[in-house]
Parts: sequence; C-alpha cells; structure tokens
Amino acid sequence: MHAQGSLVKLGTWGGDAGLPCDIAVAPLRLESVSLRWGKVIDWISFTYRDRDGNLHAAGPWGGNGKGEGDETITLGASEYVTEVAGTVGPIGEYARTVSSLKFVTNRGTYGPFGRGAGAPFSVPVLNNGSVVGMFARAGEFLDAIGFYVLPF
Repeated sequence: MHAQGSLVKLGTWGGDAGLPCDIAVAPLRLESVSLRWGKVIDWISFTYRDRDGNLHAAGPWGGNGKGEGDETITLGASEYVTEVAGTVGPIGEYARTVSSLKFVTNRGTYGPFGRGAGAPFSVPVLNNGSVVGMFARAGEFLDAIGFYVLPF
C-alpha cells in the first residue's frame, strides 16, 4: 500500500464568468462523473468518498442546456483518474468556457465530451496519484474547472 500525500488543488482552467462551486468535505476517491455536453460542457456533477468512506455528491454545476449528450462515468473499484484533458473556448458572449473534457484512468479513456473548439489543457497526475474531486466556476455553462489531486 502506498502512503498518501496531502490533497492538492490545481487550476482553474477556463474563464471567470459564473459563480464559484466547491465541495465542503475533502475527497479521498472519485466514484463517478456525470456531464451534459454540446458545443461546450453544459454542466458537470460527481460523487466521491471521503476518508471515512462516506459518499458525497457535488453538482450539477452549470446550466440547463439541452446539450447533445449526457454521460455518466462510473469508476471500477480499483480504477482511478490519472489525467484530465480538455479545451477552453468561446460560446456566444462568453470568451472562455470549458468546451471539452476527457478523463483518462488506469483502465482506459472516457471522452472527449464536447465539441472541443479552443485552446487545449491537460492535467496529468504523476507518480500513481489520482484526481479525486473537482471545483469550478459555473453559470449558464461550465465556465472553468479545477481538480483535487491526491498524490501517492
């Protein structure tokens, strides 16, 4: 078993529109991610476990857009997120929103979700650490996203 390091908060990637969205209880393990996407990411939500094993739900953060697709990623018992990549681009009057997201795990890749116009970003996790949660800015869309990473 690996000794776990301290929780690290990375980001955000995106614009400064919308309101801040965050979690109140520190995450230990990401369980699932749900999102609605179209030209950009309309909203995102996720579930996670804390260090006591309690399940928490966050979101949905973002708007009520009709989108082109709804996706839910449910991680397996030994599956963890090793990288999140995406793009930041414009929609309407908003110059910078999250326009695509892709989640890479130790078992495979989910996405990309969203049409992905704009500037790319990538958040790789080193040394067998994992993405265990998220925070954001959101309004009509997912304006910006950041990640909680637990290094090993």
